[in-house]
Amino acid sequence: MPAELVDKYAWAADVALEAWTVAVVQGRSVEDVLLVYGADPAAPVGGLTFAGVDELRGPQVDQLDLYVQVKSGAGHVVAIENNGWSGSLPEIARRCSASGHRFFSVYWNANGFGMVTQAIDGEVTAGFEMNEPTLPGPADEWERRPSWAVGPETDVELVRQTCLAMLEQQTGVEIDPGWLSEPLPTYRVPEPYWLYRDLPGADRV
Repeated sequence: MPAELVDKYAWAADVALEAWTVAVVQGRSVEDVLLVYGADPAAPVGGLTFAGVDELRGPQVDQLDLYVQVKSGAGHVVAIENNGWSGSLPEIARRCSASGHRFFSVYWNANGFGMVTQAIDGEVTAGFEMNEPTLPGPADEWERRPSWAVGPETDVELVRQTCLAMLEQQTGVEIDPGWLSEPLPTYRVPEPYWLYRDLPGADRV
């Protein structure tokens, strides 16, 4: 991974991003993406900043309210989740990329260094966590690591930046930290495992 591309995302280590998912869906409309995520395209909760989602959510006791924010670009849709993980579910990746489209997401939380998921034309082509070395390992039903993700072990301090650099390298879409302070259309979504609970293998790559 080019060092200059990794360095571009140094902000990911500085900004208070304890848990989020960012996904780039190429070739799909905003409405298509929202439906796959389980949102109602006709029922946004408003235009919120990334931090505003936390304020909307309020204190959590027995359940976690989940939301997705969307930003459209030239031929792609960016889906951002504050403390959400829908974009890391393989079934959502498969559905967003079906019929010749592409999907790429990065997810991390306080307990994980970074989960990378890629799907092309309805098939998951990458699904791995960056807290492990990027050297080839034994086959694992929970992991799929393509050739572009194989190399020397990633410095723990650079894992977040490297994940976002991979996203840009594979999609051509630069993730702008300014989006986090921009009011974006925001939608309520169900817990992803519940959404696809009746589909065997929804969480398998």
